[in-house]
Amino acid sequence: MTGFCVECDAGEFERPLAVDHHFGGSMITTFLRLLVTYVLVGQLLGIASRDSRMAAHADTVELSGGGHVAGEVRRASDAKPPYVVVNVDAELRVALPESRVRRIVTGDTLAEYRRRAQIAGNDAELNYMLARWCSANHLSGQNRYHLQRAVELDPEHAYARAALGYVKDQNQWVKHSELQRSRGMVQVKGKWQLPEAVAIRQSEDDSDLAAKLWIRDVSRLRKAALGTGDSAAQAVAELAAIEDPFAASAIAQELYDSRTGKSVQPRAMREMWIKLLGRFKNLTAVRALVQAGVEETDTVIREAAMDQLLIYGAPSAIATYMPMLKSESKVDVQRAARALSYFPPDPELALTLVESLVTEHKYVSAPSGQTQAAFGSDGSSSFGSGGKPTVRKEYIENRGVLNLVKMIEPNIDYGFNETKWLNHFGSKKSAYDGDLRRDP
Repeated sequence: MTGFCVECDAGEFERPLAVDHHFGGSMITTFLRLLVTYVLVGQLLGIASRDSRMAAHADTVELSGGGHVAGEVRRASDAKPPYVVVNVDAELRVALPESRVRRIVTGDTLAEYRRRAQIAGNDAELNYMLARWCSANHLSGQNRYHLQRAVELDPEHAYARAALGYVKDQNQWVKHSELQRSRGMVQVKGKWQLPEAVAIRQSEDDSDLAAKLWIRDVSRLRKAALGTGDSAAQAVAELAAIEDPFAASAIAQELYDSRTGKSVQPRAMREMWIKLLGRFKNLTAVRALVQAGVEETDTVIREAAMDQLLIYGAPSAIATYMPMLKSESKVDVQRAARALSYFPPDPELALTLVESLVTEHKYVSAPSGQTQAAFGSDGSSSFGSGGKPTVRKEYIENRGVLNLVKMIEPNIDYGFNETKWLNHFGSKKSAYDGDLRRDP
């Protein structure tokens, strides 16, 4: 570690030296404080009045450890390490490491501040305006002083009060922090929050951390399980024994990667992922099973996922699959109908199912690119290439959806006639409502 030597000889200064050669880091701070005291006392007692008058318009270096040094300032930013030189007077110069300099206020800024301070005087509003000017010019100490001065001169100065952190509660000015604490709030990262919300967020953070750890561990065990020998068998046993619900994200990711080809896995391992997700019984697990129920191309894995949803997660699955019947993709419609067939028929879904018996699908064809000729009535002609995209509509009769409707009404078959089905279920609903209105 290096420090900087202060010399009174004008011919020698800015000379870096080892700290342990001259004085330690704590002694540097002590020396700087003594230096500040020396300069201030010298100015107060009128010593070196010429230099004191010069210091009144000099730059000011504010130190990170407290205090400041006034004088002509020069930066040596290219030095190793960088430092700042302060000419305190004609005979005293000091070089400070930049790491110990909080900021430098120029003499012009201080001169302008003094001019404005004289104008502000005992006027509350002018002191508040001066405080704002100080804030904009990074004079934090002066900013706070003039805010407090404005409140002293006008206790009801709302803007100055607000800047100092006060709010009005039952006609009394109180610190905003004290008011929030009295309401049971706690401050986290500069924001006041309910303790319950903080606890929930902390729990979520802990959950995220646990889930990330499981992603790492499951990946490691999966790689080992795909190997050979006793270590592979041990890894499979460890995976099959997982019971922590926080592992759901890791298991769901493994199932997804195996389905998309990112990770090549045998069917037995993929079946194990399905069983583990069924064991966790949480939102992450159900979401992964619902997705597998429509996206899996392996019938064994897809049916295993649906079996787990029949045990836990059926409402979420149905709520996801029903909107898919209105999809622009006929493949999605077919997949949704197939997945819904695993669940018991629900008469409440009858009308929605009927509306999806026949679905409309649009296909856009690109321009042909052929040359086209146009002839005007005046005998003129023009030629152009390409054309507008064409839209083709296709109406699909969804056999899977019809089977779902017939599961609700097994003794009736109106085929794909949506009108007859709607009339049928509408009349049944009206009759049912009428029975409810009859007197016993």
